[in-house]
Amino acid sequence: MVIKQNDRILAYINDVCSQIKFREVHKEIQLELKSHLQEIVEEYLSEGFSEDEAVGKAIAQMGSAEIVGRQLDKVHKPKPEWTVLTLSLLFAGLGLLSIYFMEKQGLFASASASIPMFTRSIAVIIIGAVVVTGLYLFDYRKLEPFSKHIYLGTVFALTVLLFVGQPVIGKPYFSVGFFSFDMAGISTILFSIALAGILNKWDWNNSEKLAQLALLCLVPLILILASHSLATGVIYCITCIALVIVSGAGPRDFLILTGLVSGMILLPIINDPYRLNRLTAFIHPEKDLSGMGWLGAQLSKLIDNSGLYGQGLALKPEYVPGLHTDFIFSYITFAFGWIAGGVLAVLVAVFIIRIMLIATAVKSSYARLLVTGFVAIFAVQFLWNILMNLGFAPLIGVGLPFVSYGGSQLIFNAAALGIIFSVYRRRNLSGPLIDG
Repeated sequence: MVIKQNDRILAYINDVCSQIKFREVHKEIQLELKSHLQEIVEEYLSEGFSEDEAVGKAIAQMGSAEIVGRQLDKVHKPKPEWTVLTLSLLFAGLGLLSIYFMEKQGLFASASASIPMFTRSIAVIIIGAVVVTGLYLFDYRKLEPFSKHIYLGTVFALTVLLFVGQPVIGKPYFSVGFFSFDMAGISTILFSIALAGILNKWDWNNSEKLAQLALLCLVPLILILASHSLATGVIYCITCIALVIVSGAGPRDFLILTGLVSGMILLPIINDPYRLNRLTAFIHPEKDLSGMGWLGAQLSKLIDNSGLYGQGLALKPEYVPGLHTDFIFSYITFAFGWIAGGVLAVLVAVFIIRIMLIATAVKSSYARLLVTGFVAIFAVQFLWNILMNLGFAPLIGVGLPFVSYGGSQLIFNAAALGIIFSVYRRRNLSGPLIDG
């Protein structure tokens, strides 16, 4: 009661906050300062000092409002996460360079398109940069109250996709005029955002909520698989598992949920001989060069013939379809050499580790879940793409984030990156958004 009624303490707190330029932290700092001052005042009161004396001594003990404010301003000064930002720009630049060379070599079947692939790539990257900047400035905590809405909206969009989606390479896409986008592909990021908010402070002691969460996890997976997006289903499955672990699930709940989503992924593979053969063809591609193993064998030749410093622009047109999307890592290795491919793999590892460190450093549990979901998505995309290009993983439709050509996927990956930067900007905030 002393804190709320004492003008000297309120004036001191306002003086401290006036030194802090990042206004979003003011409410939380005010609460922290009130709590500290309350404790100190109560100590002096217990020693027999009057209220006025106790308040004066408490303020003196805290120190000069100007000095405290400047120190807090340094702590809470917004800073971009330069390592992740720099690596993202490097990935995007390398992707642009590769697409430029591919176009110059005439490697695109759609070379006669009205807008060159390189020009389209630049346009998408510019849009992505705007999205990253906007979400960096946006307070990510405003997303949490809308987690259920994001979940339901994405479920609804995937359901509609099954009925009105236009088939593109065997998958339904939403088409609006000249623009089409892979709703199933981008749904993993939307579901990751939604589940981060839903799982924040989830009551794992309530056994009845396990069935509820199982349903929440399985419904999106069923819709994703129904849209013939196995790769997206794998990414979503691993993202769910990561979020369940970080949200505090016990061994029993973790095993049940992991078993359910993993079984849902494996069931359509086991029951479909064509899909099973396609996934296992990478083990011995030479045994089926007229079928499933042809693409794996072509990629193997590409990597084997790369050399340390690459072959430059020697690749023949149509040697491997989809070089600008799923197999751009093979092109980079062939054109620029094994050294370039190795350096790219190392930079990918640094990128993933750095985002993981952000997840462990933030104070907010919601922020930790948000970043964890994005770490899982990026890690699966990067690692699976590189491994399948090297012949160590099945060939599925997974692009190399920020490097592969892809409109909607790149923009939504940029959105995830922008939210990560927003979290890093507010990494010292421990609580939810405080109104007022």
